[in-house]
Amino acid sequence: MSFRKILLSCTSLGLIASCDPRVFDDLSDSAWVHSAGKPSSTEFAGFSAGLIGGSDGSGNLHYFVAAEKPALLLVTYTKSGSRSSQEVLLEGRDQLPVPTIMASDPSAFAATSGNVAVAVIANGTPALAMFRAENKEASSDFLLAGSTAATGIAFGVTDISAETDLLAAGGQDLNLVSDYKNKSGGAAESCSLGGATGGLILADLDVSAGAEYVVGVAGTVVVGQASSIATGSGCALLGAPIMAPGGEASFGRTLTSGDFDGNGETDLVIAAPDENAVYVYMNWTVAVPTMGVKIANPAGSKAFGANVAVGDFNDDGQDELVISDHARDAGGATGAGTVFIYGADNSGQFAAPIELYDASPEGDQAFGKSLTVAKAFGGVSLVVGAKNEVFTYFRTPVSGDGDSRE
Repeated sequence: MSFRKILLSCTSLGLIASCDPRVFDDLSDSAWVHSAGKPSSTEFAGFSAGLIGGSDGSGNLHYFVAAEKPALLLVTYTKSGSRSSQEVLLEGRDQLPVPTIMASDPSAFAATSGNVAVAVIANGTPALAMFRAENKEASSDFLLAGSTAATGIAFGVTDISAETDLLAAGGQDLNLVSDYKNKSGGAAESCSLGGATGGLILADLDVSAGAEYVVGVAGTVVVGQASSIATGSGCALLGAPIMAPGGEASFGRTLTSGDFDGNGETDLVIAAPDENAVYVYMNWTVAVPTMGVKIANPAGSKAFGANVAVGDFNDDGQDELVISDHARDAGGATGAGTVFIYGADNSGQFAAPIELYDASPEGDQAFGKSLTVAKAFGGVSLVVGAKNEVFTYFRTPVSGDGDSRE
């Protein structure tokens, strides 16, 4: 991955009045900037490790933070650099589970029309609270199978149709709301996975025209098609489960996918944070299930892989991999937390990571407790959750700036 040494001028960003690279302590790439030009953060009381973000049709950045009220907070950054926030009510829900799992529909994300699904417990029943931000309250609930909150949520076009479907894993079940935009609540279809669920993503694994589901189940990861999900049956899976290479019990708790070598194929990322293990499966398909390559966990790791995300931060056509360890010591502070950004070359070999943590780390700050990556302002933004704090960082594409380093 090639990052630029050049310090982008604030006027070229069109976002802020002054730049201060110290917001990423010890980060030699000074093209990163904080929206306010200083190492400050937004404080939220009772923040419960839930975070999702995206940009609207005008390019503004929005992210949603779960608080233990229960409520969601919507934070918006405009192109001019101004920030606003509002509360999105979740009345009638008993609680937001900790951590709070949520997801947004990338095909329809906007502050005024975006659809966001939040795992809640509603009257003792696990559900997905759905809302559009302009209503400032949840518009409907989809009820899930089982008795425990969702561990993973994903939106996407599957093999069912060209419409966007909504999937959720929880307990031992996989839930489906097909063409969710044309439904107004009710019970989801479900099938049994036969084991405790972990993370969930949708990824194009060359089986059908749509994406396949990838879900962690009892220390393994399984793949299937949404069209096979039917209430009262077991989930029909594709191929053999992906087994934990080192027998890690938490294998599959967090998942993501991207294209790290730039060849247009899907690369899977499967993490086992209890064992500080993150594996990358380059160009993985059901027909050709490649072997996983383990990312060497940094010294002092305590929960490496607690959250994983991807984004093309340097606009080179290859995704970078973001991995958090919210329990790691940083800057002399116990449990301050660290986020790592890894880039790969065209052969899929990952370079040493860039380390991110607060410029003024605090004990048990848990920086990296949650993550979200969103395209905004012509580039990719990274939002990092910590204990009662959320840090927002912007970066514009820097390809062609010259004076690059590997």
